[in-house]
Amino acid sequence: MTQGKGSRTAMLLILVLPLAVYMALYVAPLLSIGAMSVDNGVLSERFSHVSNYFSEVGSAEMSDEAAAALITDLGTMSKQDRAESGRLLNQELGGFRSLIIDTGKALKTVDPTLDGLKTVDPRWGEQVYWDTLKRNVEPITMRHFQRATGLKPDAEGNMAIAEGDDIYLWITLRTLTIGAQVTLLTLLIGFPIAYAIANGTPRVRAIVLVAVLLSFWTSILVRTTAWVVLLQTNGLVNKFLMTLGLTSEPLQLIFNRFGTVVAMTHVLLPFAILPMMNVMRTIPVSQGDASRSLGAGPIETFLRVYFPQTLRGVAVGGGTVFILALGFYVTPALTGGPGDQMLSYYIADFVQRGLNWGMASVLSIMLLACVIVLLVAGAGLRRALGWRSEAK
Repeated sequence: MTQGKGSRTAMLLILVLPLAVYMALYVAPLLSIGAMSVDNGVLSERFSHVSNYFSEVGSAEMSDEAAAALITDLGTMSKQDRAESGRLLNQELGGFRSLIIDTGKALKTVDPTLDGLKTVDPRWGEQVYWDTLKRNVEPITMRHFQRATGLKPDAEGNMAIAEGDDIYLWITLRTLTIGAQVTLLTLLIGFPIAYAIANGTPRVRAIVLVAVLLSFWTSILVRTTAWVVLLQTNGLVNKFLMTLGLTSEPLQLIFNRFGTVVAMTHVLLPFAILPMMNVMRTIPVSQGDASRSLGAGPIETFLRVYFPQTLRGVAVGGGTVFILALGFYVTPALTGGPGDQMLSYYIADFVQRGLNWGMASVLSIMLLACVIVLLVAGAGLRRALGWRSEAK
């Protein structure tokens, strides 16, 4: 009996192990991103004496002791470390990289006092550089969140958003807007296509389904490039419009919001069609026959009998498209203009060009937070509608 229980337990562990490994591989990067968003260990370790001094006095005061601590820290760094530290500080205040490098070169001759630092570079007499240094030598920092949200302490210590500092909030709103526009278009275009696949003749079903799957199997880069060719000023779409006499000159159909939404809609259309198609296939044809036999017309039958039963597929397809659209990078980068880039573009820019992993992590967290909020809101709305239907 004990041996049988042991065998069942071992079998259960074997079945659960792949799921546990998958969850670990999924959660670990999220935890890593969260840690990088607030981690400041590199600068804190390299400027350990400065960090300890600022912690003791509780402010970023300019003094001979602070200057001595800074010179000590710079003296323990290699040239590469000083250049890297200057680059990291330069992300918040321009000119810091050259300031650190020049000061490092003069360490052998500089007097370990504040006046000595000023002789190397007068900028060491400006409080803004010491304030920036203090914010960046603490082990845990919230400066990336402050930069991403625009929430910074004012002169009185209150958190406020200054004009122009909310740029990433507007980019987040733009990302949500483009995602909603693409979702709406994919549902409007995809619903009749899904209906044709689910209720058409065998030949119609086969032709439409193959067309959808071929689009689904084609590379995103290929499909996006195709739209660039079609929508450019001398592309097929503009030539067709001019041939019909609808326009006398080429229209700007690419490198703007229109081109971005069109290309993204085409790429994401299968993700809306397939869930709706699967739900429509489960709806019995006899229900429509019964409705018409009771006197309802085709429109009333569709609106009151057929369409409500497809809402589950509409919700799944729309939710899938919206979440995927939020993380799009290639298509907006190739078809959109400067004012149409989404949050993922700036995440990639911080990683590839700015080498600012902290800001990239914070923007990723903002994007993930938007998805979580929307999922929770959708679940709450679904539950509320379920309770309302039960009450009726």
